[in-house]
Amino acid sequence: MKFHYDELALAQQYEGASQFETLTEDQTRRIMERGRALYHWFKDHLALHYAISAAVLVVLFGSDYLIQTRLPAWWLTPGAANTTTAIVIAALVAGSLHSWLLYSLAVFSMHEGAAHKLVFPPQGPISRVMHALSTQLCRISASEPNYYSSHHMAHHAKFGTDGDGEFLNFVRTKRYGLTFIPYAVEFDYSDFIIHRPLGITPGRLASAPWAIGYNGVYAWFAWTHFGWLYTVLTYVVLMPHVGFFLDRVRQFTEHNLMPLENHNGSRSWGLGFWGLLVGGGPWGSPCHWEHHLVPSLPWYQQAILHRDLVTMLTPAQREQFLIAPVVGFPRLWWRLMRETRQFAARARAAGDASRL
Repeated sequence: MKFHYDELALAQQYEGASQFETLTEDQTRRIMERGRALYHWFKDHLALHYAISAAVLVVLFGSDYLIQTRLPAWWLTPGAANTTTAIVIAALVAGSLHSWLLYSLAVFSMHEGAAHKLVFPPQGPISRVMHALSTQLCRISASEPNYYSSHHMAHHAKFGTDGDGEFLNFVRTKRYGLTFIPYAVEFDYSDFIIHRPLGITPGRLASAPWAIGYNGVYAWFAWTHFGWLYTVLTYVVLMPHVGFFLDRVRQFTEHNLMPLENHNGSRSWGLGFWGLLVGGGPWGSPCHWEHHLVPSLPWYQQAILHRDLVTMLTPAQREQFLIAPVVGFPRLWWRLMRETRQFAARARAAGDASRL
């Protein structure tokens, strides 16, 4: 993700012009105390944590297997001449779910594993092997863990500054919108991308065999059982786009127009429908604010902290940091699209007027 100094300047101007109710010292203290208690529990129960992480991977890969090999048969008869309508429906459902699961796996592997070393914390010879494997699984979705982890840790260490490796507090709508061009997941229409570096690099080439091998096996199965049209729709049209588009929606909304300060600069969606869909599942990023407050917590403890944190907030803070059920996320997305565009236009007009 390329850093844009004009977006940093716009974020600073927006922060200075907006009214925001930040966490109080007492709220911050209570959150940190709860976070420390959760962290100590996690460190004292590593065997259980390893089992939870293994269960997540079993669920992800097991669900993907069933979705790709069994679910299409709800609409299609293998080896028969199926109707175009049935093929489109089957591809739409299975292809979208497959893409979302790969996105979910990528977030778990890159963020929880490669960046924070929380999938299988490397404590001994077996856990070190499992940790190394878990950090590479994101390559199945053509992601690059080494690139991502270096930028993400800078994001935590230098949040809201020109050293932030994932600066997201002001994102121009044009840069964001270009990621919705078909196959932007692979081609550099925009630099608003974090799962891989721009251009062709050794890291991207290293991911290619993982992605081609894993998805190629399922595509071959689909071709031989459900035909060429289903295969093309599922693996060429839908798979590269659904999860990637959700990932771009996630990053556009996590920090955009929030304060340039780590404890107050994020939003949290919780474990509702939008949090699970856009966040990539419970092990993804639905509780992103809690993650910034206490980065050392694994995903399930971020969810616990979210439950406790909600009770500490004022009504104004809930509106700022959380989203309302059902329509809250679409309304947030539209507000960010509108306000970032309008604020950038006003700042540009004011700058032009100051030079007259």
